Amino acid sequence: MRETIKLDDLALFLEVAEAGNMTRVAQRLDLPKSTVSRTIRRLESQMGVRLLERSTRHLRLSAEGVHLLEQTRPLVERLHETLQQSINQDDTPQGILRISAPYEFGLLRLGDVINRMLARYPSLEIDCDLSSRQPDPRVENYDIVFCLQVGALPDSEQVARRVYTVGRGLFAAPGLLEETGDPKNLADLAAMPCLTSPGEAFWRLRDTEGHVHEFQPVSRLRSPNVGMRLQGVIAGVGVGLLARNYCREDIAAGRIIPLLPHLHPEPTLIYALLATRRLMPPKVRVFLELLEERMAEPIASVPALHRRMRGGK
Repeated sequence: MRETIKLDDLALFLEVAEAGNMTRVAQRLDLPKSTVSRTIRRLESQMGVRLLERSTRHLRLSAEGVHLLEQTRPLVERLHETLQQSINQDDTPQGILRISAPYEFGLLRLGDVINRMLARYPSLEIDCDLSSRQPDPRVENYDIVFCLQVGALPDSEQVARRVYTVGRGLFAAPGLLEETGDPKNLADLAAMPCLTSPGEAFWRLRDTEGHVHEFQPVSRLRSPNVGMRLQGVIAGVGVGLLARNYCREDIAAGRIIPLLPHLHPEPTLIYALLATRRLMPPKVRVFLELLEERMAEPIASVPALHRRMRGGK
């Protein structure tokens, strides 16, 4: 009689199938790699098929592995969810919530949510890393990694939830426009210095008829930090592609002026990258729910922050 397949073995197979790497799964679950490999071999033996095609550098699912993944994922996820709900009936966030986020987004949007979480749930701790580096939550020990992305995520296998869409525009300081003139089209813009993000070599701009134009800016300053780019725009160093809600006080005060209003840059999409698509722990779920509420509110702290950054009061 064939040996009964264990739920834990199926769950581990799903982890390996999604990560595409046994070493990563072993590190994340704090297991010896030999245990992970042995579990997969046992599962293959019990089913009488090869689930993974292995080589020295690559690991991919066989046709039978793809079929098993598609058939068992919903069942395993639902069973894990039921078991977890039985264990944590109060569904209270607890333990350590590990977050990574870009500097400005973390400073302007996450601080209030973190403080609310810590005030409400005394059994919760939070580690928050703010930097331009974007770790992979499937590899490193993070529960949530926030990333700012123009267009779709490059990794279709990444478990992600879209959090917010940030509208952007082209801006320049009055002093720069006095020197160069106000650009009327992309040909005029091509003659002007620009400030860019390292990951965006081209600016995609949609006109009023829906046509998309790709523009390659001549960059004098490249920085992932939008605060630094905004300072450069205000100082007249160049044209910047900036989030409108981030610099709205500077627009209202006339320190920077919108350019080419008939062209609309692609928005920045903010994603929450998660380690796995299975049951979301209460600490992650509640944090994202509170963040969704916070994102519906306007950013009130930007003006004071910018004044401090520029040495004002």
